[in-house]
Amino acid sequence: MPSHGPDATQLTRAERGWRAVPLLGWPLALGVAPLLLATGVPLCGFRHLTGQPCPLCGGTHACAALAQGDLMVAWQANPGLMPLFVIAAARAAQLAWEAWTGRRVTRWRIGPALWKAGGLFLIGSWALRLAGVL
Repeated sequence: MPSHGPDATQLTRAERGWRAVPLLGWPLALGVAPLLLATGVPLCGFRHLTGQPCPLCGGTHACAALAQGDLMVAWQANPGLMPLFVIAAARAAQLAWEAWTGRRVTRWRIGPALWKAGGLFLIGSWALRLAGVL
């Protein structure tokens, strides 16, 4: 469980509610992804216009694979998104903890630096995909 530092602050009722909202996104994304894939509609305007994948191409396939518990297929769909999925899951757990306890986590907080590192990994893997390495 995340620990509270000595300067942890109490959250208002509204703040607690807003921390619970993102938790709805995970089941929604994992449940809707297979349905979107079944439509056959092109999901990426960038790829449709340029013929090249965007950094997020494969994200819907990755979510559908994760919904089925298939990590290897999710990795193959878009390896650059995997660290971001892990960061998002950790942040969702942190928000859930804060919503449950009503106190802001001050130690081991998922912050902008971690998101930037995940974004750099995504851009790097996209460059490798464009180069034909991945």
